[in-house]
Amino acid sequence: MNKPVAVEKKNKKDKPQQEEQEKDVSAEEKFEKKKKDSRKSNLKFIIFTAVLVIIFLGIVLVPALIRKINFENNKYNGFDFIKHSDGFWYTKVQKGDQPYWIPFYYHPKELEDIPIDANLRGKFFEVRDNNGRIFITLDPDAENNTIIIAGVEIARITGDKYQLLNVPTHSAFIKPPKNTNVETGTPIITCKDSSNQTLVIWLTLSDKNIAYSYDYCIILEAKSYNDMVRVADRTMYNLLGIMN
Repeated sequence: MNKPVAVEKKNKKDKPQQEEQEKDVSAEEKFEKKKKDSRKSNLKFIIFTAVLVIIFLGIVLVPALIRKINFENNKYNGFDFIKHSDGFWYTKVQKGDQPYWIPFYYHPKELEDIPIDANLRGKFFEVRDNNGRIFITLDPDAENNTIIIAGVEIARITGDKYQLLNVPTHSAFIKPPKNTNVETGTPIITCKDSSNQTLVIWLTLSDKNIAYSYDYCIILEAKSYNDMVRVADRTMYNLLGIMN
């Protein structure tokens, strides 16, 4: 009769121990859960930080790197070239201590297909040293005013706009205009009027794009009026020493 009572007492004794074990297991589970939650939280933080870094690289560093690569690729013969929002290519030309950022319609790489007389550049400086003058002459009956843009491209470099060559530069016609009723006061200048004190630059259409000279007459030929601007830019790049 005593044995069941003894067993019952023993079971009562073991119950607190079992509860203690259950508490330990529960605490261990909670600790493991906290560790997992902490790892998840750390992982989320790492992912969030990585996303911020990628966004920063995408917004700031990558465009800056692309600009730097483009800047280096656009360099030509030691001259920096930057294309602005106005569509012009700007390059810095130094005159003494004064830098000038000069706009051009075309980058030199776009003009490498245009041949140019090797002696052309020297003619400009010879006339300058002789205190001479320059006439840019063209057909007064040209069908497109773009040829005038070509003339302006030349005059701004040879004249005093950027204080580079500083040779008095004037516009002229190669022949009298058909509409003789209009008096423009523009002189008629041909290659026959050229000398070591009078440089004549004749802009004319032909079947090729080229710049060459006969004595002190520089002839710019172009296939079209738009090409004339290309030939003019090519000639001025040569004058500035940017292209050979």
